[in-house]
Amino acid sequence: MKILSKILSILMLAVIVVACSDDTDFSTDTNHRLIFSTDTIRFDTLFTTLSSSRDGAVVYNFNDKDLRILSVELEGGSSSSFNVMVDGQYGTTMRDLEVRSGDSLYVFVNVTPALNGSDVPLFLSDRLVFTLESGVRQAIVLEAHSRDAVFMHAVTVNSDSVIKRGHYVVYDSLVVAPGVTLTVEPGTILYFHDKVPMVVRGTLAATGAQDAPIVLRGDRTDRIFSYLPYDRLPGQWGGVSFASTSNGNVLEYCDIHSANYGIKIEQGDESALRLTMNASRLQNFYGNALETVQAQVDVTNTLIANAGGNCVKVVGGRVNFTHCTIANFFVFKSRDVALSLYNYDGLEDAPLHSARFLNCIITGSREDEVMGYFQPQDKAVPGSENIYFENSLLNTIVPEGDERFVNVLVDAAATPPFASEHFAFINHDIYYYDFHLTEGSTARSLGSDAVLSSDMFKHDKDGNPREPGSVDVGCYQYAAPATE
Repeated sequence: MKILSKILSILMLAVIVVACSDDTDFSTDTNHRLIFSTDTIRFDTLFTTLSSSRDGAVVYNFNDKDLRILSVELEGGSSSSFNVMVDGQYGTTMRDLEVRSGDSLYVFVNVTPALNGSDVPLFLSDRLVFTLESGVRQAIVLEAHSRDAVFMHAVTVNSDSVIKRGHYVVYDSLVVAPGVTLTVEPGTILYFHDKVPMVVRGTLAATGAQDAPIVLRGDRTDRIFSYLPYDRLPGQWGGVSFASTSNGNVLEYCDIHSANYGIKIEQGDESALRLTMNASRLQNFYGNALETVQAQVDVTNTLIANAGGNCVKVVGGRVNFTHCTIANFFVFKSRDVALSLYNYDGLEDAPLHSARFLNCIITGSREDEVMGYFQPQDKAVPGSENIYFENSLLNTIVPEGDERFVNVLVDAAATPPFASEHFAFINHDIYYYDFHLTEGSTARSLGSDAVLSSDMFKHDKDGNPREPGSVDVGCYQYAAPATE
């Protein structure tokens, strides 16, 4: 027993000595400070009432002494929109944390913004303050912007309706019933959740304005990396499809991007004008950007770019493209060409009654970006291969003497990426593309003046004037960059 008692006494003394030693190792020197992996944690614009994804920082102790943190506090306290967890503790105030010399701890932050009561984004800020045992106070700044939005869950529009200007988050689906017209006001933004489509069985009237476009995009407003928003990645939502019962659709000053597909037009009434699209943008899709099946479609002053399938796929019907830029620089997977034309659909005839391209750019990073898939003449319906290109810049092989190509300039760049010299900015590293023309582009002054008889073509997609004798092809007229 005496031996056991001595052993216990020795162990207790050792614990006391170690404890005392630990206490003396914690520095109270005001020169000993924490180092943060970032001084500010920022969140992109968030929807009110929804919690953000989690972001964070690492807190390092690079000193040769241990540091004790008496408290970590949100200055905003319980009224703060920010939620914080530090080293496993969660709340507005965390106490008695220790960071050994050469060690670190983690800070995790998310945000749940309250309603703003305004269409204007609200700036949110707070500070996460670390108070050391020495009395030194250090802080990480927390920032976010929040925006009110209307949340739509599996909505079917069963009577003529108007989506008022605002911000809407769409879950499950948005469907326009047959015989019904859905009107979307200028300046409206529809944010679609993952894989969610818009299905139009009636009519969509989405007429935006130069300074108030209508935007259809994914609902991820954060970033995958600091330099790369999710909004630049394809596949963020489903896409827009016009069913066989859908006629008379109008898209003007609309921006549809970063979905699985852009616009699909199913076969329907071939005598009806199915879609009129002007001054719009379709860009960045895993599948086709615009696919029409035996439909009448009229597209003007529009950018259609970057698709894993085709930028434009035309299967039969009657289509007109005037002053459009159709450019494919898609890099996320092996892709198809910028433009594909068909006069059959599977085993069925799909007569291509008319496919006209006037004052257009059709190009991309492949050696040939225009492909025709036509049945042999002995199998095709008479008059089922009517294509016509005039005053356009094409990245393709033009058969000598082919009367279907008039005043066409072939883009014959020597090395890939072909045609990039025509455009202001092509960057595959950050997936950013600016398809405005460069000063030296051969697309300049290539266009026909005949279009200027229509008011629609007197200005480009940006509202810049087109003048006789200097009409550029594509949706953008060259404009010198602004100087400071």
